[in-house]
Amino acid sequence: MAFEVAKLAGLPHEVIERAREVLAEHESAELRLTEQLASDESRPARPAQLTIFTPLSQPVLERLRELDLNRLTPLEALNLLAELKKQVE
Repeated sequence: MAFEVAKLAGLPHEVIERAREVLAEHESAELRLTEQLASDESRPARPAQLTIFTPLSQPVLERLRELDLNRLTPLEALNLLAELKKQVE
């Protein structure tokens, strides 16, 4: 659907195709990393590039799900971002 919106917005065909390629690469890399993390649990942890929505980011997602984001003040949002950043570093 996002690519259809991009077409409606008048983005050049080349930009849309490149976005599709980048998305496919990201999804493939995330799948490989998730499979690797699942199979390597008995081995010592190696540094890995964090990607969106992997098992490594679950505590952050759970924290976000607990919040009522519509009632969060700007200052509370900034403090929350600082707290979450510490968790993923």
